[in-house]
Parts: sequence; C-alpha cells; structure tokens
Amino acid sequence: MEMENINKKERILEAARDIFFKKSFYEATMDDIAQLSGIKKPTIYYYFPSKIDLASQLLELNVKKIFEKISEIISTTSNVKQRIKMIVDFYINLLEENSKTFIIMQRIGYDFMQKEDSKKKINELFEKLRRKQGKAGDLFGEVILCSGKKVSGDLFLYSMIAALGRVIFENVSQGRKPKKDDLLAIGDIFIASVN
Repeated sequence: MEMENINKKERILEAARDIFFKKSFYEATMDDIAQLSGIKKPTIYYYFPSKIDLASQLLELNVKKIFEKISEIISTTSNVKQRIKMIVDFYINLLEENSKTFIIMQRIGYDFMQKEDSKKKINELFEKLRRKQGKAGDLFGEVILCSGKKVSGDLFLYSMIAALGRVIFENVSQGRKPKKDDLLAIGDIFIASVN
C-alpha cells in the first residue's frame, strides 16, 4: 500500500510538472492535473490540500535535487576551483537536459509572488532553501580569496548560486535559453577570485 501511495504522489507531481510547464500556475487547474495523471480529484486533494501546496512541493523537490547534487560535488573534491567548475557544469547540464525545471520554477515563483496566500508559501520555501544552502555552505568550508580575505563557504556558495540563478531566470523569463558562455563566465569570475 505504501508503495502505491508514493506512486500516486509521483504521478500527480509528474502531471503537475507538465501542466505548469504548459500553462501558468493560475491557468492550471486541478482538473487538468487529474485528467493527465489519471487520478481522481479527491485523491489529489488528499495528498495536496491546494494547488499552492502542490506547486510548492514541486518547487521544493526541484530545489532539493539541486542541493543534493551540489553537496555531492563538494564532497568529491576539496579543490575550490574544481568545485566551482563542477557546479557550473552541473547547472549547464541541467539546463540542457531539463530546462523545463527552471521554466517551471520561474513560472511558479513569479506567480506565487503576486498573491498574499501564496507569497507566504514561497517565503517558507525560501527559508528551507536557505537552510539547505547553509548546510551545503558549511560543507564547502571557508574560502580564501585572492586578496587573502577569508569568506564563509555559505557566502561564497550563495553568491555563486545567486549569480548563476540570475542569468538563468532572467533568460528563462524572457523565453530565451541562457547562454552556456554566460554561465561559464560566471564560473571564471569565481575561479579567478580564489587562491
């Protein structure tokens, strides 16, 4: 029974991912999701009390996957320049294999900021995101810049992810594919900043 529940939840999230990709968060309906997943609406509401809950769980899942991968990268090498390069490569691959992820995150994120009830949800999500990032930052450890100044791994990682995110979401929101060269250039900036 437990396995079946996980599968239903997965199917609902898969369907939601497709629907939110095709439509905005507000245009998408639970009926659309029910139809695509083949799961009845009451069952969907049983797992996700509202469309906001469904969308925020989808966002959280994407964010979790990204940070798990970043933590994995940090664990494979203590060489900071190598880590930067690998994290940038990971973002580039993610964009090439699954730009849908970023488009959905951008859409839901943008739509969520428009209304009070969903804004609260996105703030909770940002809190969780910060905690995940904080953990990854602790794992990253202190970084010594070229100037000799020491910065926390959290600040360093946060700055890099914010820079990558800005290039990605700025392009995605305009319906453009982010340029690989722009992401590589951000990697170069951060590589040049460390000893």
